[in-house]
Amino acid sequence: MRTLQKKSRERFYLVSVVLAAVLAFLLVRNRTASNETLFAQRRTTESKSPYYEYTGLMEQSPNDHRQHRVIRLPNGISALCTYDPQAETAAASLAINVGSLLDPPSFQGMAHFLEHMLFMGSGKYPNEDDYTTYLANHSGSYNAATGKDHTHYYFSVDNDAFEGALDRLSWFFVNPLLKPNGVDREVHAVDSEFKGSLRNSNWRFFSLLSSLSAPEHPYSMFNCGNLETLKVAALQMNVSLADEVRKFYDTYYSASIMKLTVVGNHTLDQLTEWAVSKFSAVEDKGDTRIELNTHHPVGPNELGKAVFYENLDDSDEIVLQFPVPNTESEYRQPVHQYFSVLLNTDTSGSLFSYLKEKGWATDVDGANSDMVNSQLSTFYIQVELTPLGTSHYQEVVKTVFEYLQMLREVGPQAWFYNEFSQIMKLDYQFYERPSELHWAIRSSKVQFNDHLLPEHILSHGQIISNGNTADTEKRISDFLEYLNPSNYRLFFGSQKHKSVDLDKQTPFYNVSYHIEQLDSSLTAEQAVTEKGVFSFPKPNVFIPENLQMSNTGGKNIDSESSGSNTQRPQLLKLSDKLELWFKQDTQFHTPHGAVYITIEPKHLPSTPQESVHGSIYSMCMSSVLKKELYGVGTGGMHYSVGTGGLSLNIELSGFKEKMPLLLSKIMHRVTNFELTAEDYEMYRQELERSFSHVHFSTASESIKRWQAVLTHSPAYYYKEREYALLNNVTLENTREYVAGLLKQTFVQMMVSGQFTEAEALEMSDTVIHTVDSAHLEREQMHNVHAVNVSPGKYMYSFGMSDEGAANGGVVSTIYCGMGSDQKESATLMVIRPILHNQFFEELRTKEQLGYAVGAGLVVSKAGRSNFRFLVQGEHNPVYAKLRIDNFIRSFRSKLEELNDSDIQEKINALAKSILEKQKSISEDAAEDWGHIEGGWYDFDSKHKLVEQLRLVTKEDILGAWDRSVNPSTTAENYTRIDYYAWPQKMWSPQSEDLVEYPETILALHGCLKYDGIASGELADVAEAVALIQAGIELPEDNTDSLASRLYQLYNDSNSTLNSRTALEMALKKEDNIAELRDSTSSPESKEKYLKIGMDRTAEGVWMIHDIARFKTVNGVYPLPEPVERLAPKY
Repeated sequence: MRTLQKKSRERFYLVSVVLAAVLAFLLVRNRTASNETLFAQRRTTESKSPYYEYTGLMEQSPNDHRQHRVIRLPNGISALCTYDPQAETAAASLAINVGSLLDPPSFQGMAHFLEHMLFMGSGKYPNEDDYTTYLANHSGSYNAATGKDHTHYYFSVDNDAFEGALDRLSWFFVNPLLKPNGVDREVHAVDSEFKGSLRNSNWRFFSLLSSLSAPEHPYSMFNCGNLETLKVAALQMNVSLADEVRKFYDTYYSASIMKLTVVGNHTLDQLTEWAVSKFSAVEDKGDTRIELNTHHPVGPNELGKAVFYENLDDSDEIVLQFPVPNTESEYRQPVHQYFSVLLNTDTSGSLFSYLKEKGWATDVDGANSDMVNSQLSTFYIQVELTPLGTSHYQEVVKTVFEYLQMLREVGPQAWFYNEFSQIMKLDYQFYERPSELHWAIRSSKVQFNDHLLPEHILSHGQIISNGNTADTEKRISDFLEYLNPSNYRLFFGSQKHKSVDLDKQTPFYNVSYHIEQLDSSLTAEQAVTEKGVFSFPKPNVFIPENLQMSNTGGKNIDSESSGSNTQRPQLLKLSDKLELWFKQDTQFHTPHGAVYITIEPKHLPSTPQESVHGSIYSMCMSSVLKKELYGVGTGGMHYSVGTGGLSLNIELSGFKEKMPLLLSKIMHRVTNFELTAEDYEMYRQELERSFSHVHFSTASESIKRWQAVLTHSPAYYYKEREYALLNNVTLENTREYVAGLLKQTFVQMMVSGQFTEAEALEMSDTVIHTVDSAHLEREQMHNVHAVNVSPGKYMYSFGMSDEGAANGGVVSTIYCGMGSDQKESATLMVIRPILHNQFFEELRTKEQLGYAVGAGLVVSKAGRSNFRFLVQGEHNPVYAKLRIDNFIRSFRSKLEELNDSDIQEKINALAKSILEKQKSISEDAAEDWGHIEGGWYDFDSKHKLVEQLRLVTKEDILGAWDRSVNPSTTAENYTRIDYYAWPQKMWSPQSEDLVEYPETILALHGCLKYDGIASGELADVAEAVALIQAGIELPEDNTDSLASRLYQLYNDSNSTLNSRTALEMALKKEDNIAELRDSTSSPESKEKYLKIGMDRTAEGVWMIHDIARFKTVNGVYPLPEPVERLAPKY
């Protein structure tokens, strides 16, 4: 095929964009005119309110037994009502076509700020927490998100509470208060969210894309917002930020650009009544969406550039960015997926296969992205480079274009496009019902496509049309013309650029970069230099052909019978080599299946070194399988193989017909695996780079990792594994590990779905005969145990690896009763939603301690359940911990206020949530496998838990709280661990400081530094507090004295500084601190901890220094026992 010259391509690019815009306008106008005739005026059944209903046919899966209605309100809101008689919860999502592209240049982040402010009460519900409290009291959840051109508001809630929740949501758009007294709090919340993303690699790259877009295009603006662009900007302009956010709302939040979805077990008439009656009052201000001219944010001035930028972690990548015409009008034939599938393929002759064989890349990805919904698109090709690939990055770029040139020479292959079109149709034919919330969010968002016909709202993105062959091939050829060397810019990310000076920085995210013209060799046409190295994939052998189901139960599939299954898995075999479970589907009636296999080897992985061996093995195995099992994903199946925990795990799901073939191929490779030196070195380096990623974890992520290591055995932190990788792991001992991996094994397996018993037995034979190993005795098996932490108070403190991190954090873990005690678990579950809502409201909304704030409950059958309280932010973690304590002490009064009606309402909502049925074979199988793999085989646990839940009383709730959580408790088994993550930029106390000074002094010292009041020593702060406590008169005008400054701060009742709160806490003198110090653990615990060199803080909290020794002296809980005797059928 003749290729276009550079100037011709630029002309083609500009003309095509203009023509696409004109044609799209004409097409939308014609479609709109024809669609209007299919909307008939109706009135709701109760209030007789007018609306318009779509009367045409809708493309609906024969396996979707819900009822749907598309309506339009008089004010222009488009809505989808979905009646699902099996819905366990109800959900709603309102999406508006307003996002950060509409931010005023002088107030960047305004759309995001408004998203926060909208929750500050409404005319009908003026209390700020009314919406959140209502949802929390009815097993609900909520969230919102702001994008470039849209904002979503959504929630899920118990069905019985749906109307109340929907009414509260609607009033945010009918009459939001946007309270001025909430401005300062929420602008700080936005700023905290921004600061939490500063070290996130995705946000950094996104900021680079935005800031290097055409400067006159709104896409180039900063979309998150922070103190500088909002609060400071308003002060500099001498305007009210409250007035500005109100102005933004009044200007852009218009009914006619809103899309609504409501779903629940209420009838279509009832859902319609609520949607119309509650949202018709939203004011229509016309089409207020952003109007963009025809130029792309990546235009001629941006093309042909190479952007070298800094990656924080030790990973290298190149990204080729191609501006392409909008693809939304072609939603029935998204030919860009043709190229995405090809580029993601790792079969012989593929781009990825070639780059991997050269040792240049570990992954290749291609994807289309709508930069601005329905208007502008970009196609990306991303290559993750090895160190060798980094030094050959120009050759990698040329190879990409050589591959694209091969596609031109081969020509478009309609059969390949039709393959994945076929599997999408099959997927939709046997549609598996999503969660109500997922459906609400997805279906409200797809309605933004102006080209979308109402008949395709249900199937959009899930089914594509083949079209005629000639038309499909032309579309493929046309799209390929944009993927050429004169229509892209190159991004090259690395932690260290050896030959380039990164002389610029992006605003806000401070991403260092350098930009220059692409080398001429990278903008020239690339001929395929090695003939035969690239080729088109062969037809997919995994496409299902026989969709006949093994069991339909002889029943008609209808909405009443669907989802009413109480069947349990059946144990077919139990021997010294195999434990086989089987469950034939009688519930979902789709030709799907799921297979779970755990192969317990003798020595995996009982040391950090073996853990590293297992990781390298998993990465190499995944790479080999990806190449050999080309077509599994596009054939409607999914698989994973890896060393998770202490076993080799294999999981299969999807269409069941070719699953035995897939299993056979996987088992053959698992048992005939040869580790090459090239693969070992490539994935050893990749594992090393993955450890570098961990260095840039957030405080909460880091704490979560340390928490897992401290409370489980065996478990290793990444630093232990990193040390083993760098010092102990070699090709030879990794090969030895692989060779011995399957010498002795025990296989645990479950086959579920539309299989027969004979098929399940046959698949288990495949596994056992392929492995062909000696059996593994039970006492030889390694298992992960929960650490049995002795009662007492503990702390683990660590410095964060990322020197640029601004946010620290604390997680307070307070242990409760055994997770196997279902009455205790049920009681704690009643407390959980009240606790989370109150904790968030107090510490996030009111005290503004950080953006990531939450309280949750972890129920563990392997040990003790626990409540976890998280605060991540810029403030001193010790101060945050004390505020957690303050909250916990005051929370008991909230529990005391509960009456029997409140408790019963919460119990009913929880019971419905617990008994919610799974929505697919894969979900059902995952739940069953959890009971099997966990070792308790308690398939009726949900019903047993609900039985206990019905018995919970107020006395039980208060008793559980006092027995386990209340910090002032005298309970013998009170157990608590506080985890502190300290940023390098923040002052942090040393062990000797913790021993000498109370927490309140440490917290005050940190707050004074943060607020800029004092920068002295801890001793100075302690002395100043002691002077004030002693009642010594201090001159108010003496600012040289720290005690005088603190005295002034204490008397300033209007101060909102955390320093003042910290000072108040410090002045509450603890007379019994010595007594408290001696009462935090038993004499036996004291003796064993002193033996391993543990110290105690001033309050008597044990400081954990050596995790391994701490776990050794505490021991572990035994493994759970099966709830009943295992009796196999055979």
